[in-house]
Amino acid sequence: MKILHIYIFLAFITVAVLTNAQSDSLYHIELHVTGSPLISYFEDERYPGAPDNSAFGYGMNFRVMWHPGRILAFGLMSGYLFIVEDEINMNYDKASARLNAIPLQVIVSMQKNDLEVGLGMGPYLLLSTIELGETAKGHRYELGLTFFGSYIFPIGGQVFIGPELRVLYLSYRGIFSLMPSITIRFNAWSY
Repeated sequence: MKILHIYIFLAFITVAVLTNAQSDSLYHIELHVTGSPLISYFEDERYPGAPDNSAFGYGMNFRVMWHPGRILAFGLMSGYLFIVEDEINMNYDKASARLNAIPLQVIVSMQKNDLEVGLGMGPYLLLSTIELGETAKGHRYELGLTFFGSYIFPIGGQVFIGPELRVLYLSYRGIFSLMPSITIRFNAWSY
């Protein structure tokens, strides 16, 4: 939990320092699409007797950002994350358990030239599915944080592409994930 407080403190310091820069004088709306593998670490066991606390999955996110003439931007982010799938031995049968998530977050980011750093906060809709003959599904909302940083390169007039690193934290379940990503940005509207 201390590391979470450190990240939030660093994010606020970065915002305070970078928002003192000059304004751009151009307002614009951007669309971002990001896809990547997902490497997750669970603070607690995923299930009793789990072989380890790490898992591999994948994710895709999209966000809409509004830049009101400064390096500071505001937006919304959602997407789909496949966090883990486990095969669990139960007596003489095997059960399959999956955990997926849908983020619904408010984003604040800073862009300077081609570098962007941001923070998202809001609920994740966690979707659990267990199959053992029949299928049982459940869901719950959980507060989560997303930290991201990207560097983009122009590939057309309004289209950019580049690497992005995401760090996700789901507080209740204690899931910490890294997403080395590729992001595509499209400047949808400037005024």
